[in-house]
Amino acid sequence: MSDTTTSASMKPTTQRGEARLAGVALALLVVLFIAINALSSAWFSSGRLDLTQDKLHTLSGSTKTLLSQVEETVTFRLYISSGLAQEVPHLGIYANRVRDLLLEYENVSNGKVRLEVLDPIPFSDIEDRAVAAGLQGIPIVTGGDNMYFGLVGTNTTDDVETIPFMQVDRESFIEYDISRMLYALSTPNPTVVGILSGLPIDGTMRITATGQQEPVPPYVVRGQIGQLFETRFLGAQVDEVPEDVNVLLVIHPKKADPRTLFAVDQYLLAGGKAMIFVDPFSEAEGMQGQMLGTVTDGSSLPAMFEAWGIEFDINTVIGDRLSARKVLPENGNRPVEYLPWLELRGPALNSTSPITSGVDVVAIASAGHIAVKEGASVTLEPLLTTSPGSTLIPSKEVQGFRNPLKLLRDHGTGDRQFVVAARVTGSVQTGFPDGLPVIKQDEDEPPVKAPPWTREVLTKSAKPLDVVLFGDADLLADRFWVIMRDFAGRKVPVPTANNGEFILNAIDALAGSSTLLELRGRGTTSRPFVVLQDIQRNAAQQFEDKERELRDTLQKTEQKLRTLRQRNPSGAAGVISEKDRRSMEKFQRDILKLRSELRTVRRSLNQEFETLEAQLWFLNIALVPILIGLFAILLGVWRGMRRRERAHEAAAS
Repeated sequence: MSDTTTSASMKPTTQRGEARLAGVALALLVVLFIAINALSSAWFSSGRLDLTQDKLHTLSGSTKTLLSQVEETVTFRLYISSGLAQEVPHLGIYANRVRDLLLEYENVSNGKVRLEVLDPIPFSDIEDRAVAAGLQGIPIVTGGDNMYFGLVGTNTTDDVETIPFMQVDRESFIEYDISRMLYALSTPNPTVVGILSGLPIDGTMRITATGQQEPVPPYVVRGQIGQLFETRFLGAQVDEVPEDVNVLLVIHPKKADPRTLFAVDQYLLAGGKAMIFVDPFSEAEGMQGQMLGTVTDGSSLPAMFEAWGIEFDINTVIGDRLSARKVLPENGNRPVEYLPWLELRGPALNSTSPITSGVDVVAIASAGHIAVKEGASVTLEPLLTTSPGSTLIPSKEVQGFRNPLKLLRDHGTGDRQFVVAARVTGSVQTGFPDGLPVIKQDEDEPPVKAPPWTREVLTKSAKPLDVVLFGDADLLADRFWVIMRDFAGRKVPVPTANNGEFILNAIDALAGSSTLLELRGRGTTSRPFVVLQDIQRNAAQQFEDKERELRDTLQKTEQKLRTLRQRNPSGAAGVISEKDRRSMEKFQRDILKLRSELRTVRRSLNQEFETLEAQLWFLNIALVPILIGLFAILLGVWRGMRRRERAHEAAAS
């Protein structure tokens, strides 16, 4: 009896001891948790684990290389309005990604990049600074205050680079934009663009019908280049390309002498960047020749292209009916596709290149195609391509008298796809292995040696070639992408295509560091339901097929009614035969049947889409809480069973 009493009296003491021990253990766990978080935030603040498919939160190797080359401190100031996330949630998500990416720049830069995140509250000093820096405020709510989401970068010499508003549609190029800004601030020398042109891009004089001279203004794109970069018009011939030229524009080099071509060759071998516009038939140059009935030759760089392994045929132009612009032919009552004049958009633009970012359509005219030979040392990255149904047209057929209908009959269909513009990179040999060329004047006169070359003559690339090559020079001409309109007594250019943005993007990409070459469009944080989109696309296709069938039947019915009315001009119902009436009734029944089938198809496809959407919503929203709840219930049942087992064991002992 005493043993039982002693055992019973010890149980409460033991239980109290275990409770105290459990409380101490719990307190120690809390302290350990806080300590681990404090230490991790202090020691591992830059450590991140990027599990996204496209590594959206990880800097590329090119950016890390660029950061290692930064010598002076660069400060990024990210202006984000605090109410942006509440008013526009998708912009708030994008803002978080931009901030995290800029933090990566700061962490990797070893103190060379500093980040400041500022909230431009309305009527505050920070908002004044944002406006002064050129940021764009947008009223998210009608009548509300402006909100800001822009980036300003500065260096120690007070140079400034800005992104007025971080557009979501440039999310895939956000790392490229920030790295380009970083490069511009770490190398603050202005970009110099040299223009070597065989076309009057800088303006010219022309003779009017009355014999008077009239000035022709410069191309619109020439003015756009001059607004953003320091430009130097070099004319049509040069002895040497100036050493301080960062990007050289070689436009329609049809009449360039050998000395000029040699100078361009040496400039490129030394690592110079260039945009080269060659053309099998320049519409801008050929306007006068067409009126006179003469044939205009194309332009190319045969010596250099042969050394690089590039193919360009000046005897053919590309025809593409799917991308062709419509024109009104002579004696025609409706517009028809003119095969050589194209508007390239959508799949024709390389969506992964920053050069085509923000470009929706590029207008070209009588363009040639670019290809790389097998075994060539250069790499060709297409920027503009035609549709797979393109064909080649002899360039002589698009000169002189034009007949769009004849071109459609003779060359309307094709089965090939051609590259119109491309970025060419790689190591190459010189196109002038014999050195400085000799200039010949006339057959009766002895050859004249060119002026002495003052630089080292290169036989191969000292730095990798980096050229944007265009098979068309007319994309620069105003007539194909600009409409001039009168506004308050002055001519204002109104673009109908994005040729200007395309050219400026290319200059911007070439003027940057060579490390920016490897930066391409990356993924976005948007992850749509691809299966749902496919179902919607299939539903739309089937609906369109049924709708087309219904429309065809209606047209047949209307044709039948017209025929009956022609036989019965007075419209009297009694004239219509019984056979015709039965036919009309049959068509009406067919129409009702098709409409019923159309409703059934739409209802069934919508039902399939809605069912799958509901299943996905259930899996993403409800399933996980249900599983957690079931797990908690099972865990509670198991723990209750364990407690009862221990109680039974204690009672038995």
